[in-house]
Amino acid sequence: MVAGQRQARPPETAADLLLPARVASALGEARIGATVRYENSVDSTNRLARELGRQGAVDGLVVLAEEQTAGRGRRQRSWVSPAGKGIYLSVLLRPVASTADAGPAVQLVAGIAVAESLAIYTGQPLMLRWPNDCYLGDRKIAGVLVESEVTGSTLDFLVCGVGINVNHEEKDFPTDLRARVTSLCMLSGHPQPRLPVLVSLLQALEYWDDVWRRRGLSPVIERWLELSPESRGSYVEIQTHQGLMRGVAAGLSPRGGLYVDDEQQNRHEITVGELVRLSPYTSEAQRRTP
Repeated sequence: MVAGQRQARPPETAADLLLPARVASALGEARIGATVRYENSVDSTNRLARELGRQGAVDGLVVLAEEQTAGRGRRQRSWVSPAGKGIYLSVLLRPVASTADAGPAVQLVAGIAVAESLAIYTGQPLMLRWPNDCYLGDRKIAGVLVESEVTGSTLDFLVCGVGINVNHEEKDFPTDLRARVTSLCMLSGHPQPRLPVLVSLLQALEYWDDVWRRRGLSPVIERWLELSPESRGSYVEIQTHQGLMRGVAAGLSPRGGLYVDDEQQNRHEITVGELVRLSPYTSEAQRRTP
């Protein structure tokens, strides 16, 4: 048992289903989660949420599934989504903002919500890794995928997908991932009820989404940086559309991109990229030493 973690009875399969009535009863009045579309199995909650968004679904709709058969992470990677093991959801959001502003903002908002809500159940602080992964130590426990729907230059809506490893066991993951992932079950040694985790997540997501909509991105960035000590002073290598960027992470830009200082001390803002390496900062000579 992780120090400080809540005691919880191992859930029974039927009692642990994330049915809309149970979610509504536990959540109370809310904007995010006031409407829930529940699926026993779906290819991708993000795909279904986008379809519903095109049909006029309301701001705050949550698409929730017990299983995803084609769950996706960044760069079309699959997200392991076995039935009844995790939390797989997508939230439809209709903020009054431009596409360029809203996408990075919601990505940061969702990361904070995931880290804060899971910390309740791990008893340990979680760490955010740019652009959208949540780690406990060096093991990934959750991820975020934000996608936008636009008409011309107008933002119609955003879909924020979240995947959390709750009751995954080591055998549920592909062999090549097992040393790099974890779950609440793996941390505690027994299954955890998913509903309280889901409710904590939706409440935190609504809180931080409201902060962004009312006060702008500045307080969101401040909190995100508190949860991401690696984003300042670490050596990073990031694959971008322009090629591989190497340098030292220097925090976030006012619009949520990652600042990277290259070896010539030129500062670059990375808004879209794939973090392929991260390590504590050393000099270039030290990095080249075998």
